[in-house]
Amino acid sequence: MRNLEAVEIGLREAVFRDLCGVLGELLNDPALPVPEDQGRLGEKCHPDRPKEALTLFGPVPLERNYYYAAAQEQGRAPLDQALGLLAGYSPGVLRMFCRAAAREPFEAGAADLKAFCGLEIEGRQIQRVAQQMGPAVREVLEQLPPPVHTSGPIPIMYIAVDGTGVPMVPEELEGRAGKQPDGSAKTREVKLGCVFTQTTVDEEGLPQRDYQSTTYVAGFEAAPDFMVRARQEAIRRRMAAALLVVLLGDGAAVFRDHGV
Repeated sequence: MRNLEAVEIGLREAVFRDLCGVLGELLNDPALPVPEDQGRLGEKCHPDRPKEALTLFGPVPLERNYYYAAAQEQGRAPLDQALGLLAGYSPGVLRMFCRAAAREPFEAGAADLKAFCGLEIEGRQIQRVAQQMGPAVREVLEQLPPPVHTSGPIPIMYIAVDGTGVPMVPEELEGRAGKQPDGSAKTREVKLGCVFTQTTVDEEGLPQRDYQSTTYVAGFEAAPDFMVRARQEAIRRRMAAALLVVLLGDGAAVFRDHGV
């Protein structure tokens, strides 16, 4: 057995095919209880409407009821909603997409998911999912309570801001001035910020960031608008209760003029 890797990959693919079959039988079982799987006023039911769901084990064909309300021009598939599918991807796949999108370029993330999980996807698929889920994730995060210092005074609060260029697809760079010889751009500047607190120092007297006290903000808006976002996050983190507020930046005039 000279090529163990080929055997490993082959066995994984065989097991995943069997698991897709098991999932398909389970999810297409007519006896499977699906919430709100009945027509509403003004809806027409289209039974056994096919759809392919991409799961951690591979594609699984579904046949489910699809309801369409012509007056509102809206349709729904209760099984998709019950399973938590988004654009045909299972929750497990969506979680991997989001982790990959947060850590590395989309194409690199797609290559890693193929190597780690055997998922055949393209980087632009990860990009589309990240763009769809990003606003919803941000809305949820903004509702979370501060991780520490929920009451009482805060010894020191830090707000750190900076910007860096990130490569973009051509359509995101249209009309933007850049540093290329022809005046075009290859990147866009993304603004990054974080808010954290400090209560203690180490044995050498150096400041120690409070454990799990950091929250982050990011965006492509202009610096003045981004500083508003950073300030709002600091206010959410109870900046008014801080005995000392420290702004960490690179000294750019726009940050000084629009600082916290």
